[in-house]
Amino acid sequence: MKLSKTKIRWIIRQNRKGVTTKDIARDMKVSIRRVQQILKEYREISEEPSPGENLGRPSKPYDEHEAQIVKEAHERYRFGARMLEPVIRKRYKIRISHNRIHMYLKAQGLAQENQKKQKQSQVGSLRAKA
Repeated sequence: MKLSKTKIRWIIRQNRKGVTTKDIARDMKVSIRRVQQILKEYREISEEPSPGENLGRPSKPYDEHEAQIVKEAHERYRFGARMLEPVIRKRYKIRISHNRIHMYLKAQGLAQENQKKQKQSQVGSLRAKA
């Protein structure tokens, strides 16, 4: 269950009242460890932790060498990202994911986003249901 700002405030208030982390975790339907993490972060930064920041794997910076390889391969074979991935792996002995290849192609103006393949926004899906 994702914790919102309101739920995090509630956890902190309950802790100040002296409620055990076990009881707080049971009421919020999260693990005891998660409650402890929230309280620890609150004590360290002296303000409420904000959920949903710095999540996921850090993004890899734009690499000029990889971009040059992708450009050369695209000029030679005229393939899209999915087809270029194994070609680059065999010919240049470097592994670049097709998503990253597509990013380089877009940056060089050799590819574009397909709007039909983009995830539909929450608002758009709600309108479609209405």
